[in-house]
Amino acid sequence: MNYYLLSAVFEADEASFTEQPPQQLNFYYTEPKSFATPPVVSLDTFYEGRAMSDFLKLGIGLLASEKVQQIFLENQFSGLQFVPVEVHADRIDHSFTFMNCIADYDLLDPVASNAKRFKEVIGGYAKVSSEKLDKQRFLGSTITHDCFTLSNYKLVYYVNERVKLALEQACVSGIAFVPADFAATPT
Repeated sequence: MNYYLLSAVFEADEASFTEQPPQQLNFYYTEPKSFATPPVVSLDTFYEGRAMSDFLKLGIGLLASEKVQQIFLENQFSGLQFVPVEVHADRIDHSFTFMNCIADYDLLDPVASNAKRFKEVIGGYAKVSSEKLDKQRFLGSTITHDCFTLSNYKLVYYVNERVKLALEQACVSGIAFVPADFAATPT
């Protein structure tokens, strides 16, 4: 099975978003989340554009449109939880959700990825120059989820071929699929 890094693509006139206080969305811990009131995210006002794709960009992850959520539901893709959010742009929108990874795998090659600033409090690296997966760990792992993040670097989403094909067939916007990159193996 092939795996792909989800890479954010800004569509014409699309802006990014920021979570407003109290900040509740936390991508460092791969566990289900539930909130009494939906977290609020708002358009970064320094952008002139107001376009919204199927994947909105939030500094700590991605927000999925109803279209994306429906694709995941219909195909029963695993590894993600969709957490309701309230999006403030020109109007208030309740149709987007935060893509919360609930599956992670120890696949990052920290040396080849130039990983820096390992923080115990988050159990991972705060900065990675280029995600490179460890081929031996990957081949030795049993990946049972359609979507996942890395156990020691949570700022990324990986999906399998089934997810990629379903999203491409639906012509979703705001995302690209980059084949998983592996570190060069020592000879």
